Amino acid sequence: MKTHPTLSSQHQFMPNEFEEAFYNSTLRYSLRHLKFTENYAQENIMEVLQKSLQVCYLAGVNSKHHFKKIYVFDSNTGTLHIDWLMSKNGFNLMVIQTASVNEKMARWLWELAETPHQ
Repeated sequence: MKTHPTLSSQHQFMPNEFEEAFYNSTLRYSLRHLKFTENYAQENIMEVLQKSLQVCYLAGVNSKHHFKKIYVFDSNTGTLHIDWLMSKNGFNLMVIQTASVNEKMARWLWELAETPHQ
């Protein structure tokens, strides 16, 4: 009978690691995608983010599946800043709560309204 080698413990994945990897793969947006809000102040964006996280909490949704804090190093300025990765649902939640409306925002809102539920 032929035996197959087993993975060492360092190469074995726990089910929650697969789940985390799956959700991380859906985080395709970041705060830079909110550039169509144009002159929207950073503190307002952080307020919208907090409201979005609160919506997740109140709706019983795990916000970690839709929002992830990351640190980005800018080699040109030598500075480190915080950004957030978001799923499409998380990003749409942010857009909905943004008070600013301009042509680009209107297009995104219209696209969001047209998107069928999956």
